[in-house]
Amino acid sequence: MYRIGIPSFGTDHGRSGIGSYLRELLIRFDHPDLANEFYFELIGPQEDALVYLQGLAHIGWHAVEGADSSPIHNFFWNQLKLPALCRQQGYDLLFFPAANRRLSGRSPCPTVGTVHDMAVLHMREKYDLIHGIFNRKILPRLITRLDHVLTVSEFSKNDIVWFAKVPAQKITVTLLAADTERFTNPSDRDAVRCEISEKFAFDAPYILYVSRLEHPGKNHVNLIRAFDQVRSSLSDRYLLVLSGPDKERAQEIHAEAERSLYAKDIHFTGFVDFADIPKLYQGAALFVLPSRFEGFGLPVLEAMACGTPIITSDAASLPEIGGPQTPRFPVDDVGEMAGQMMRLLTDSSATADLTTTNSTWVATFSWENTVGRTLDIFRAVVDKKRGGN
Repeated sequence: MYRIGIPSFGTDHGRSGIGSYLRELLIRFDHPDLANEFYFELIGPQEDALVYLQGLAHIGWHAVEGADSSPIHNFFWNQLKLPALCRQQGYDLLFFPAANRRLSGRSPCPTVGTVHDMAVLHMREKYDLIHGIFNRKILPRLITRLDHVLTVSEFSKNDIVWFAKVPAQKITVTLLAADTERFTNPSDRDAVRCEISEKFAFDAPYILYVSRLEHPGKNHVNLIRAFDQVRSSLSDRYLLVLSGPDKERAQEIHAEAERSLYAKDIHFTGFVDFADIPKLYQGAALFVLPSRFEGFGLPVLEAMACGTPIITSDAASLPEIGGPQTPRFPVDDVGEMAGQMMRLLTDSSATADLTTTNSTWVATFSWENTVGRTLDIFRAVVDKKRGGN
């Protein structure tokens, strides 16, 4: 039996890509065929237990309240309290699903962590002095202390080798995937659009971007400017739907939307419930991901799985994950972004071809493969420790 402790800290209570990653893993860790080999225990507050463990039968939970009241507080909790908890619970391994945010430098058992990206070192202007020092000086050292590093793309693997000086053989890429039971190409897209229109009060076809509202990293401002060009050039009316919670410098995004000539056609949904996200994709005329940096970019595959045409920026991992068929634009080229948007909104033949090739591409990604490789690493790291090697 492998006893695996999983701290949920840094996963945003399910309201981020990292939270989605943890949820998808836990759903599959809960499979009854694994129950005789693995015992998984989530470590975190009740809020996370409600988000991640609802409906799961074989995943345990160790309640820890107040340990993540701030990143600094959680850093010291991870260094001082987590090792003792690990001994108390008898874990064979600690798995950090948000290892680019939360890590322990000390552990009585082996550690594996998923470093989704090294964005903190690419976008230094996002962080204050204290966070900047932690990200540049402390985080890379903590990453090197992991017994094994998981990451989500070849791009991120190369970043970890470069910035954290982790040997490449100590890093395994476990590509993410769209949950094809949730994200599907609907048989009646018009019916989905009608349902979405009623729920969110959308009165026209819409262009969608799903991301936390974070400036400048997620590049909402340039998307709003490109949308202005689209609206001024096309006779058909489209809305721009920005779905996600407010985060760092979100007020600058809202201010740009208010300055737009088409401000009344820009909709902010805030955080959208887990069940409604696939419907948002399915109802969209176009999905745009203009981000300046993504370690993976899971919405790319989610939109593809829903049969929604998609364009992305050419930044970071997005060319790798979007594949050669996905139209791309430079992150600061508003005109090119607008041109790509208009082409797919007006050329039904190009849209149909893209939807077909995207369907084939997204099928090459699988959560089962991701989980299988993850469990293989867990076994290998624990067996190495047990064997004294």
